[in-house]
Amino acid sequence: MKPWIFDDFKQFLDEVEIKNLCEIGTHKGNTAVQMILHLLARDQDFVYHGYDVFDYARNNIEFNRTEYNGKGGASKEFVLKRLLKIHNDFKQFNYLLYEGLTKNTLHKSKFDFVYLDGGHSYETVKHDYEKISESQMIVFDDAVNKNNANDVAIFLKTLEDEGKNIQYYKRWAVIRNFA
Repeated sequence: MKPWIFDDFKQFLDEVEIKNLCEIGTHKGNTAVQMILHLLARDQDFVYHGYDVFDYARNNIEFNRTEYNGKGGASKEFVLKRLLKIHNDFKQFNYLLYEGLTKNTLHKSKFDFVYLDGGHSYETVKHDYEKISESQMIVFDDAVNKNNANDVAIFLKTLEDEGKNIQYYKRWAVIRNFA
């Protein structure tokens, strides 16, 4: 995430005490590193859970078209090296990476914070949300606003129609499930 965009994003991380951080759509790990370093600067102990198709999306034109993935795939090994370096510098930090389609790797889970920026087809966003829907805070990327006609925004409109409270901020939509 571009640094000036992350400056706005940090407000979401600061709302929740995070022990389990989830990112769906790790790609090259840029946003993962930003989130992790931000939380480590707050002296938090947590586990990062990163989900991505990684190399599967490389040169997979049909998959990238179906999921509206303009970035293509990235190497899991590259991300592992980045996370290992952070772990070596901050022993209290741990991570897990899950490689593959989330329909195969993402199971019903409750996280403290989820950044949802994986596949962007309606079906994938719906599947991913259903698996993490009980998480404390869920931030959807590429929501832009509720009048946008992309699949993420269409799914969010469906949730709103069902009575889900969603707030919109610049490019994100946020669901808070605080007790």
